[in-house]
Amino acid sequence: MDNELRGRVAEIISRYRRRRISRRHALRLLGALGLSGVAGSAIMRSATIAQDEMSPMPMGTMEPMGTPPVGPQIDGTTVWKVQVGGMDMETGIDMHAFFPGEVTINAGDSVLWGFAPMGMPGFHTVTFMSGAENPPIFIPDIVEGTPVESPGGPPRLLINPLIAFWDGRAVYDGTGTANSGLDVLKAPDDMAYALEFPTPGTYDYQCAAHADVMTGRVIVQEAGASLPNDIAGYEAIAQQEMAAVLAEGKKALADATLATPMAADGTAWDVSAGAGGLSQARVSRFIPAEVRIKVGDTVRWTNRTAGEPHTVTFLGGTEQPANVLLETQTDGPPKYIQNYQTFLPMGETTFDGTGYRNSGFLGVPPEMGQLYGLLGDSYELTFTKAGWYPYYCALHASGQDDAQGMTGTVVVRE
Repeated sequence: MDNELRGRVAEIISRYRRRRISRRHALRLLGALGLSGVAGSAIMRSATIAQDEMSPMPMGTMEPMGTPPVGPQIDGTTVWKVQVGGMDMETGIDMHAFFPGEVTINAGDSVLWGFAPMGMPGFHTVTFMSGAENPPIFIPDIVEGTPVESPGGPPRLLINPLIAFWDGRAVYDGTGTANSGLDVLKAPDDMAYALEFPTPGTYDYQCAAHADVMTGRVIVQEAGASLPNDIAGYEAIAQQEMAAVLAEGKKALADATLATPMAADGTAWDVSAGAGGLSQARVSRFIPAEVRIKVGDTVRWTNRTAGEPHTVTFLGGTEQPANVLLETQTDGPPKYIQNYQTFLPMGETTFDGTGYRNSGFLGVPPEMGQLYGLLGDSYELTFTKAGWYPYYCALHASGQDDAQGMTGTVVVRE
């Protein structure tokens, strides 16, 4: 076992012994580091013996394993709380921000980031890069130096493991990287991430998936220094910041709603795939949600949330494809494979209500779009038969019938 792996294992065991994570969580994290079930179980047996010899914590000081209690701790330190993102279900406004965006703490304190407010994970991480470049979201799947082929397409893509999984660090001193892993891949009982900060300094971090807008800062003072806010003060700041982002999103939604859906030629109808541009308030809605057109007309969808991809997906009587495919491995963490049925454009440019039609990811960086033949920001589809045609975004809805997700309808008349 090399020094880096030994250090990561020690951090996992430290968190377990301090009752910050459960035994099941610790075993899962050891497996993510490539340790076999036998080796992981042996390590945990040793850790359990050591934990059993520790003095028990006073009654009333513990919360469920895996979530340290927010506030002052019995050792004199404090656990501070930050919310990761948020979603207003009524409007579809996805808040790409940390609340509060900046906290000042003392050396030895910890920060607890809470994911999935209202039970809605947002494809977010908490990632400290120490000045290094943010890792890409997708990477080619390469086995023994050879890219893995995909059926009928370019080499398949994986969600980058550097983003997908917690890296095992429980303490951050301003060096190296520290990553929470993606919230959408976490277990329901593991929707929090804590880091201890032993060294004074100013530490910037981001969501690795939305680094262009979603950033935060932790300022660490010397131990014992006076603090500008208490827990309640930061909660009030978080609520104020959230209200400001939500107001920004509502304005973007209102502006998009006022735009006319019909182009100058009278046959192409425009729909916004999202709204909000390059901001912390991104509206995950099709605007307008319904268009009524005639046979032979064309609908043009344009992504208007820079840095946040969307799809326009019509099932046309076919089975709904999964957006991400899971492939387990006997040695190492699972692979999360991006399904090319949702990632790439699929089907003809006309639609009579039958057969799968998909725009592919709209709004990806130009270099990725050129490499994989994506369509840029816009997608057009001409409707050749009267009917009622529901559709959805494969990234922001569970399917075409998701009442709260990003869905729309095209009604075609003779």
